[in-house]
Amino acid sequence: MAFEMKGKMEQTKIKKFTTFLSVLLLLSAFISVPIVVVPIVKTAYAADITTYSDSNSQIRITIPGEEPPPPPPPGLDTNPRILWYDLQTKAGFSKLNSQIDVNQEHKFCITISSDQGWDDIDYIDISAWYDNGSESTTYNNSGNLGGNLNMLLQYENTTGVANYTMLWPDDEVTKGNFIETVETDPNGSAGFTECRNLTFLFTPGYQLRYAPGDGSWNNITSAFNDIWSWNFKISVTDSGEDASGPSTVSVIDEFGVYSYTEIVSAGMPSIQGIPGNESAASSVNITTRSNVNYSLSVDIDTFLHKTHPTANMSNQTMLVQGGNLTTFTNFTGSGPIYLYGSSTTSVDAEDNNTSKIINNVGYKCNIPFGQLPGDYYATIYYIFRTPTS
Repeated sequence: MAFEMKGKMEQTKIKKFTTFLSVLLLLSAFISVPIVVVPIVKTAYAADITTYSDSNSQIRITIPGEEPPPPPPPGLDTNPRILWYDLQTKAGFSKLNSQIDVNQEHKFCITISSDQGWDDIDYIDISAWYDNGSESTTYNNSGNLGGNLNMLLQYENTTGVANYTMLWPDDEVTKGNFIETVETDPNGSAGFTECRNLTFLFTPGYQLRYAPGDGSWNNITSAFNDIWSWNFKISVTDSGEDASGPSTVSVIDEFGVYSYTEIVSAGMPSIQGIPGNESAASSVNITTRSNVNYSLSVDIDTFLHKTHPTANMSNQTMLVQGGNLTTFTNFTGSGPIYLYGSSTTSVDAEDNNTSKIINNVGYKCNIPFGQLPGDYYATIYYIFRTPTS
């Protein structure tokens, strides 16, 4: 029975296959494209593999030492640029190649552009010095920091917070406010260039050295071409972060200073004595201001009695000492006595401070015998004079 059942099953498979072929043959009669039965066989690497390429690995070589900065983008300048500068009055009038007034606020104005960004700007220094009649002089050449002959203003930008300071002088110039505004450089590169306008305000003291120029100001800018002037130099230092190293660019120019002369105060001496004696007053102070060479003289009127005008006393009874006059000297009745300089000479203006205090001026009087008792008064004339040429 088992064999018989197996035979029937084989016959059934044969019939099904025959029917399948018949269907295929009938379909082929209507379709012009031959139908081919391809058995599916899975075979690994059915073709020859002869080449395989790989570029995913890297090799590294390290050379000890400081790595140079990358080059800047093409077309960008590694140095900062000073686009514009000026020295102005507080009201905005330019004073380049002209004289400024003492005790009046002025300002240095500068426009600076940097393709490397503003954080690369470390310092902006404004140094100024009196040339003393020679363009070969340089800032601080005398070795004296500050005083009435030197000035140094500085913008420091190394810590992320800008700071404006006056390194010197101490008293002879007063530092004012600082103004910083963001501007646009029309020739800069978008996304890289940063530009700012900076204003440094300062007030020169009364004794900032007089500088008349050479008689005819040369208006060519960025040059030293007028002696007896104040020279100045504006320097901008770049950190060199995106360059081979730090760099500094600068401009130079000049200005003058008007003369100033003043007697600020003078003490009033008082003498008490008896006829036939020489009596002295306590020393008095005289405070002066001058930014140019000067002379100082003193003269006294005839002494008049307070209630008896005819009971006068000659100024020849008076002696004075002070300044460069080291010994008491009698008035002559015909002219002044000089504490500094003479009728034809002057002494040098001071190199420091905003005023000069003469604190050793003394007076004596030889009171004549028989002089009427009472109070006598006379006017003291101090003449503080500077050369006119």
